[in-house]
Amino acid sequence: MEDPEEMERSAQLRKHASRVMNAINSVVENISNPDKVSSILGLVGKAHALKYKVEPMYFKILSGVLLEVLGEDYSDCFTPDVQRAWTKLMGLVYWHMTAAYIEEGWVQLSSSAV
Repeated sequence: MEDPEEMERSAQLRKHASRVMNAINSVVENISNPDKVSSILGLVGKAHALKYKVEPMYFKILSGVLLEVLGEDYSDCFTPDVQRAWTKLMGLVYWHMTAAYIEEGWVQLSSSAV
């Protein structure tokens, strides 16, 4: 799917976006419980490594897109401090997701992904 209009109309993409944001919300809600965060992201990472075979670099791309959209859509409140917090959060997500890939012996994990 490459056409932006097709992407906007895609129920499947909307459903996936909702799942992504729900996972991020779960991480935020449990941020003071590192074991829970690790468990949440470990499960998501393993599913993406084993079931969906998603290249880990796409998590980094997703992080950049999410930060860009937040900055554009919430420019009034997306201060440098808020941006740093979101960047740190997405770094945490990326780290746990790629750790799950490594744990599962993902052979396609490129050196640029870690």
